[in-house]
Amino acid sequence: MKLTAGGRRLAVAALVQSLGIGLFMASSMAYFTRQVDLSANQVASGLALAGVVALGISLLGGVLADRYGARQVLAAVYLGRGVCCVAYVFVTDFWQFMVVTLCAVACDRAGPPVLQALVAVAVPERQERTRLLAVVNVVRNCGLGVGAMAAGVALVSDTQAAYRVTLVTIGLAFLGGAVLVLRVPGPAAPKAEAGPDRSGERPVKGRVLPDGRYLALTGLNFLLFFFDTMLLVAMPVWVLEHTDAPRVTVSVLFTLNTLLVVVLQIPVSKLATGQRRTTRMLTWTGSVLAVSSLCFAASGSVAGGLAVAWLVTAVVLLSLAEVIANSAVWDLSIALAPEEQRGRYLSVFNLSVAGQRVLGPVMVTGLLLSAGPLGWVVAAGVLVVAGGAAERVARAAGERMRARVPVDA
Repeated sequence: MKLTAGGRRLAVAALVQSLGIGLFMASSMAYFTRQVDLSANQVASGLALAGVVALGISLLGGVLADRYGARQVLAAVYLGRGVCCVAYVFVTDFWQFMVVTLCAVACDRAGPPVLQALVAVAVPERQERTRLLAVVNVVRNCGLGVGAMAAGVALVSDTQAAYRVTLVTIGLAFLGGAVLVLRVPGPAAPKAEAGPDRSGERPVKGRVLPDGRYLALTGLNFLLFFFDTMLLVAMPVWVLEHTDAPRVTVSVLFTLNTLLVVVLQIPVSKLATGQRRTTRMLTWTGSVLAVSSLCFAASGSVAGGLAVAWLVTAVVLLSLAEVIANSAVWDLSIALAPEEQRGRYLSVFNLSVAGQRVLGPVMVTGLLLSAGPLGWVVAAGVLVVAGGAAERVARAAGERMRARVPVDA
């Protein structure tokens, strides 16, 4: 697709900062354990605790975006992440690590909804902004992969100097992303006065939380975003402990998912046209995830090549559900948010994603995997219901929005 100048800058900014994230993800554990002398348990517990605390802090990003403008806030978020990476160079104990990590994770959690708010400002046309977010997602995945491979230089050297150069490089990558974001055209700040409420209802300006339908959609998206936990937590544990598939299958399935998302995300985003079709994609998501779950269950009762075949089918379907869900929720989360409180609404909606990443692993290990194949069958039923319910809630929210302010059909 052809991008506007602002869209190109956002895509390049996403590429630059994802290169930095890839570098960090691949090299940080080795740096903290081998150079800072933290234990793996300290690093893991620190990241988990920071993730929980940052859930609430990240809501500030949306509030600030509504007040000062998404462009300025997103640039500040990127800059903050860069400063945190450089600060890791000076970390010498666990508590210093915790302080820097909390700041870094808070910036990380605040970034996605503010990026969506900026896209909504820079690309007013509904379908084009969804496609731009698809491009950003593809670029980000490519950047993560390249950054992870580049981290091999520091890992091979395994010296404090190499890791510190890597951290400074990551900081510079985020700085470059901030500069590119500031060059995205658009209003410097949102309008001071919201438009009139055309239905005579109480204006939404000043409301602390989004309306009930938006909150319900957020809760249902928590369930539909289960594809992330299925891939990152459930799949590797299931393959290694509950199937007869070779251990290398885990790596193959991760690679397959990455390739499918890169190839399919942009074409599938073109299906998000019009309110009715886009809401229907939520039902598709739940149904496809349900079939994927049943394929995972089937892989545990067969051996050898047949188990691998079921697992490959499951991940192909999971990847398809991922790109369908992304396209639908990118569109709906923006379209159903009042313009004057868009940042706040999007930050609340993003809690469904961040919450799944915090609570999802607990749900998988404590409920799904412990029940064996039956756990996958129950998950399939829950996902079908969640998809259908999400479609109905989103459609009702869209009808209410049209009654207040006309939206794209």
